[in-house]
Amino acid sequence: MLRIVARRAHRLLQAVTLACLALLAGACVRTPTMTLNHAEVTGIGISFPPSVGVLMKVYIDVHNPNSYDVAVRAVRGQVLFGNQFSLPVDFRAQGDGIWLNSDMTTRVVVPVQIPVQVALAVLGQSTWTPNVPYHFAGRADVTAFRSLQLEKDDYAVSADGWISRAQMEAAMRGAA
Repeated sequence: MLRIVARRAHRLLQAVTLACLALLAGACVRTPTMTLNHAEVTGIGISFPPSVGVLMKVYIDVHNPNSYDVAVRAVRGQVLFGNQFSLPVDFRAQGDGIWLNSDMTTRVVVPVQIPVQVALAVLGQSTWTPNVPYHFAGRADVTAFRSLQLEKDDYAVSADGWISRAQMEAAMRGAA
């Protein structure tokens, strides 16, 4: 009788293990899609060591196609102005990240500081246009499942956009 109970317990343990493995295999993080929405100049920033720059925010719409929440922990990459001036992007979300609800699109705001010298060069290069073109290329680090904290890195975004020349000029006047 004890053997029968032990075999049933073993079979039950195997079934539970297989069910858990199937659940985890089906619950792999599907790639969130990241789309550049827009960017805007929001003012002037002063940072340490002493530097002054134009603050720009890049707005990225991230769609989470999974049936569970995921979090964006960081976004790294670069912004390229006029195919010539490259700026690094290294955004780290506070805490355990920006959580994205399942099967929804969430806007993630990535701040970029443009050094005054680069802003002046970009404005000087595009004096004939009302908009300043840029290319944003980056990667995001994502955590799946709040409780399990499964991590996956390098979800990519690469897109072109523009910011208003008038916004950049107004910010530069504030820096003067």
